[in-house]
Amino acid sequence: MSRKGTIALLVTVVVWGSTYTITRGVLTEMGPFTLNLVRMIIAYAALYPLAHRQGYRLRMSFRPRYLSLGLTGIAGYYGLQNVALRHTSAVSAVLIQALIPAVTAIAAVLLLGERLRTLQWAGIALAVAGTAIVSQAAGQHAIGTNPLLGNLLMLACVLVWAAYTIQGRRVNAQVPAVVNTTAAILAGTLMLTPMALWELRSGLPTPRLLTCAAVLYLGLIATALTLCLWNYALETVPASLATAFLNLLPIVGIGFGLLAGEPLMLSQVIGGALTLGGVWVAERFGRRRTSRLLAEEIAGS
Repeated sequence: MSRKGTIALLVTVVVWGSTYTITRGVLTEMGPFTLNLVRMIIAYAALYPLAHRQGYRLRMSFRPRYLSLGLTGIAGYYGLQNVALRHTSAVSAVLIQALIPAVTAIAAVLLLGERLRTLQWAGIALAVAGTAIVSQAAGQHAIGTNPLLGNLLMLACVLVWAAYTIQGRRVNAQVPAVVNTTAAILAGTLMLTPMALWELRSGLPTPRLLTCAAVLYLGLIATALTLCLWNYALETVPASLATAFLNLLPIVGIGFGLLAGEPLMLSQVIGGALTLGGVWVAERFGRRRTSRLLAEEIAGS
């Protein structure tokens, strides 16, 4: 196992974990779809030279498979996430998003005919119960204008990502991940444009310099760079270990949320522990083939 690959994974997880709190801060000065549009334009511009050298061409983004991936994985996923973070806390958002592996496993059973073991079903049930508890964390001390609505939008975000993942399994594995991702980013960006223009009908935002730096970070570091780091890590680290690193995301996300001054409620602690425990059980007793496929699909996100 490569030490550099492990470091790349750690950096990727830390950066991804930071995005919830940073995005929530940026949304105080920019609309959710405007932010998403600018972020994806930056990511596309950064990835294009690398993707072009590996075979990407502009016309690929208009193929049905990439339009579908762009709709779910870019416009749908990031759009719902940004809107959700306007209403709920970064801590709740990252805990709910920890449900993604469980929901993806269920989707694979329903749509791809895959089978799960009894202990996997038990783990998924535990994770769902924990997420339900987190979703109800909408009391007086909850952060956000409408925490319950935001939490429900995050659940929708999880469902959309599961759909994106299932579609990703049907993408030609012979095409480099960076090519698939770049093609999907442009397709999703084009779909985001009308919604961003609707947000901008009342005028352009005037973000502070720090906010502009945060947007650049989200596009260049949190999207483009981490994709390259993740793909590099998969070349030197076992895929099963790479997916295990993703379980650190909620912990990192909570840490950044606490640093930003968000409170950690008892319901979030209990629900988060159940969710993470359930996901661990489901993954621990899952087949190695499932872990390998999930890692390959996340590489294209």
